[in-house]
Amino acid sequence: MEKIKTFIGVVFEKEQIAIHLQRNKDDINKYNEFVEKELNVYCQDQYDSENRVEFNIKGKIVSPFSDRFYEQSKKSSYPIPRYLFKISEYIHEKYGAVWACYASFSNPNESIKKITECFLVTSINEELKIVSDFIVSSDAKEWRHVGGDEDKSLRLHNLGKPVKVERYLEPTDEWSLEEYLKDK
Repeated sequence: MEKIKTFIGVVFEKEQIAIHLQRNKDDINKYNEFVEKELNVYCQDQYDSENRVEFNIKGKIVSPFSDRFYEQSKKSSYPIPRYLFKISEYIHEKYGAVWACYASFSNPNESIKKITECFLVTSINEELKIVSDFIVSSDAKEWRHVGGDEDKSLRLHNLGKPVKVERYLEPTDEWSLEEYLKDK
């Protein structure tokens, strides 16, 4: 589990850099190059029968944000990394070992610790890759698949019983705490 925790920590650090770069209008090209070559390489490329389906942690900036966004961004402190709450290990028929990494959204509030996203990580060609991404649907408090492998067996509710669960940081939100304490 330590290698998965280290891997996801590196992804979160790279994401901080990307968030910082996107805050400066003059760094759009630098940001786009960074997310393509330094951040999104941690995601598994998905292909369908006709063409490549992109699965990214951060998307490219096609046109600049508003000037107001950049003015407000100048006042922002350096982004803080996501919180990692727990990692659960499963055995999957297609991928073998799969780790569910329960985290906060990027650049979270320092005082509110909520589970809001879950990345599924596995080894592909001896490299760790994020193969699927889920977010919590805020109104229904259910997990919703938002990116990655479309295989229905690769959904949080279909993974079965975990082989191992490691907890790192207790959430402060009631629903998140219930998810954190579950053996899943």
